[in-house]
Amino acid sequence: MVRPTTRSVLALCAAGAVAATGVAVATNYDYGRDRSDALRAEISSRTPKNVILFVGDGMGDSEVTLARYYAKGAAGRLNMDRLPFRGSSIHYVLSPGPGPDYAPNYVGDSAPTATAWSTGKRTVDGRLSQGPSSALNVPGSNDGYRTFMEIARDRGKATGNVSTAEITDATPAGPSAHISQRACQGPNDARKTCPSETKESGGLGSIAEQQADQGFDVVLGGGRARYAQPLLAGGTTTVFDYARAKGYTQQPATADDLANVTSLRNGKVLGLFTNSNMTTEYAPLQARSKTWQDANPGFDPQKDAGSPETSCVQTNRPANEPSLSMMTSKAIQLLSRNRNGFVLQVEGASIDKRDHAADVCGQIGETVAMDDALGVALAYQRRNPDTLIIVTADHAHTSQMINAGQVPASLAAFATLKTVDGAPIRVMYGTATEEGASHGHTGAQVPVWAIGPQAANIQGTIDQTDIFGVLNGLRPARGHGWWTRPAYGK
Repeated sequence: MVRPTTRSVLALCAAGAVAATGVAVATNYDYGRDRSDALRAEISSRTPKNVILFVGDGMGDSEVTLARYYAKGAAGRLNMDRLPFRGSSIHYVLSPGPGPDYAPNYVGDSAPTATAWSTGKRTVDGRLSQGPSSALNVPGSNDGYRTFMEIARDRGKATGNVSTAEITDATPAGPSAHISQRACQGPNDARKTCPSETKESGGLGSIAEQQADQGFDVVLGGGRARYAQPLLAGGTTTVFDYARAKGYTQQPATADDLANVTSLRNGKVLGLFTNSNMTTEYAPLQARSKTWQDANPGFDPQKDAGSPETSCVQTNRPANEPSLSMMTSKAIQLLSRNRNGFVLQVEGASIDKRDHAADVCGQIGETVAMDDALGVALAYQRRNPDTLIIVTADHAHTSQMINAGQVPASLAAFATLKTVDGAPIRVMYGTATEEGASHGHTGAQVPVWAIGPQAANIQGTIDQTDIFGVLNGLRPARGHGWWTRPAYGK
């Protein structure tokens, strides 16, 4: 076996893209010999021309490992595993308080964590690219919370935002809105939840309105219902109308519509393909507690709790909804024509949402789908090595693999599946307080992978706010940790 070289590492990344088509990828890659030269060759301090950030919502190490074992086997590797640099991100957020110092909150939600990489600063739960304050319902300041995508746009780069959630949800809203409550997704929502920040009150408006104002070139995901809300209470002009007037003259609503979009010369693209979140790739399979299983001995293992012979149904997403790979491919195709380069954020959103629901197959399918979309980006990066790709998560989540014969405590939900190896795997969800309740996030550090210029800056244990610096092509500051950032969000 030859020692890995830069070319072989990149070739493996390209091979990972083939995995999206269902073709098996060889996994017996020999890491037994010294890799110093290969890694040294990957280190570049150049400023990247293009940046693609992949965010697996709720995709902690446990979620990644589960998807890897189920879909690729014990010896298999995901596309993200093939990236040359790998670090870990600490992602605590802030607690409300009088300031100027704010106590840490070790287990945050997707809004302040998206704020961290989007702006390089922390904030409190529910808040998007806006500073902390004395209480969750008291807006903070937007000063100093400029996002990496706003910076890229103002540098003349093309910009894109892709998600399988509502595009107004927390993660895609992180780089595209400044608001105190993540629930203020459309004008009606904002009038109810954050009235002082509506346009009628002189504020920036709801997340949907702000996204239209931002003018990012390509916006793709779910959430049509938010954009269908009226700008004014009782009015007939919607956010779709408002966005069209702002230049979003291409508004595809189906996969076929998106395929027919070929250029930004016809206007910016606002493609929203479902009223709410997009449909998961794999059909649901619900983990159940021992108490539930004992009370329902005739349950269908293909729908509930599984068995050592159960496989996930992989044909759940309707044909009219584009896959995350298709949306990623289209975004890169459109954005890459900008001579100044582009910045793109891609979210695999329902890893988190199905983790909350203890839906083991839904969760695995969304992780695999995001990894397939990464394969598309890696194929582009191989042809365009001035592209930086970062893969990470906003926070960790609850799913844990346990021994296939272990039965957890009565309230913990668990499910069993047959992996691609033919061996059983058991997954436990143990953070809900009662049967059927939502399972919660955890505070464990999350993985970060990268390839391309500046990729080595994610190596080791970093802070989530450090990712902001890498996204902007900044170099570490001497004498102040990795990046010049104040503690506790000041």
